[in-house]
Amino acid sequence: MGKARYRGKAGGAAAAILISAAIAAGCVNNPGDTQGDLNKYSGPIRVKSLNDTGGDGTTSASIVPIERIQNTDYVALDDVATAIGFNDQWLENGNYGIGDRDARWVFRPGESDVRSGEKTVRLPAPTVKRSNRLYAPVSGLPMLFGNVTSYRMTGNSLSFIPKPLASDVGADDRLAPFRDAVPTRGEGKLRAHSAGGIGGFDAQGANGGASDASAGGKHADLIEEAKKYLGVRYNFGAEPYEKSKTFDCSSFVQLLFGERGVQMPRTADEQGRMGTSVSRDALETGDLLFFSVPGRFKSDSAVGHVGIYMGNGSMIHASPEPQDGVQITDINKPYWQRTFLFAKRVLP
Repeated sequence: MGKARYRGKAGGAAAAILISAAIAAGCVNNPGDTQGDLNKYSGPIRVKSLNDTGGDGTTSASIVPIERIQNTDYVALDDVATAIGFNDQWLENGNYGIGDRDARWVFRPGESDVRSGEKTVRLPAPTVKRSNRLYAPVSGLPMLFGNVTSYRMTGNSLSFIPKPLASDVGADDRLAPFRDAVPTRGEGKLRAHSAGGIGGFDAQGANGGASDASAGGKHADLIEEAKKYLGVRYNFGAEPYEKSKTFDCSSFVQLLFGERGVQMPRTADEQGRMGTSVSRDALETGDLLFFSVPGRFKSDSAVGHVGIYMGNGSMIHASPEPQDGVQITDINKPYWQRTFLFAKRVLP
């Protein structure tokens, strides 16, 4: 399995960016782990940094080279993920995943079908695996990433276009607090203690910390069950817990809700389409909270992370940051307030 690489990138709030590329499709005659004379079609690949492109991180694009493989334009998916700000890696089952804190897109080497949440997207040509890297046809990028990023084709490269920062458009900081619809037992005690948070994060220790953090409400049993997994390691695109003994954000929710007879989709994006909407100041224990994961080249409206509300302004979730694994976090912190998208009530 390839090395996991998590890339959290700070960015301000902005409207979703629409896709702007229209690229002709080709064909591939030699899918799979292609070797031999195809080496002549490509050389070393490197994503240019903002310094390379002469920018200051505000206006410059992120550039990805295009490879010509048997008369078809391809890009390396790890380059695309790096450019947009997604996590990516080879998964334990041999597939390749891309996403924020779970594998929203899952690719199989040598195949055209890509799993995107509960849907299947069919690319105009199969993916190609070469030297442990997976390539996808450029003409298939709009159907994969068209609702989360914007780019243009320039010669033999793709330029991903940065979205405006909140300061550029005068956007509000969205620092509204999270509140309970009905005060839960022990209110004021379920606060995550500082663990030297990274980039505005703040979280409770993986061992659960304060023992008085038990939440009240009709789904208190869900929270008590969730807390049994505190400290379980985070793993992007995790296999079922029974097999992997790890979680990503959505597999954690899927397991806990499944134990209560609610079958949840596999990804945070799909889980966000379940249930009924709830205001951030009328939350109940067991509600699901959905967040974006900021990035300079992707939309802030895309779901990237999910957690379970515990009451009293805290959530329990599986995350690689600020610690690694299942953890309790105080969401009344600027990072979570700014990246919050919506809440859903799924449990009856």
